[in-house]
Amino acid sequence: MENELFLKKLGSKIKILRNNKKYSQEGLASLSNLDRNYISLIENGKANPSIIYLKQIAQALEVDIKELFNFVI
Repeated sequence: MENELFLKKLGSKIKILRNNKKYSQEGLASLSNLDRNYISLIENGKANPSIIYLKQIAQALEVDIKELFNFVI
């Protein structure tokens, strides 16, 4: 249960950062070289992305990777 909550919080944080940039899921997917469906799975807490994918997402969002983990469980 704790891992599921963590993934949901991580996904929510990525979605917030994406919306702040006014990027669509398709736009973020293109900038991070990931599939739009995978971005959706991450944002909904249904995927456990690798650190490499998180790095790509952070770069696309123009934030430090540690910002993706700036949330309270």
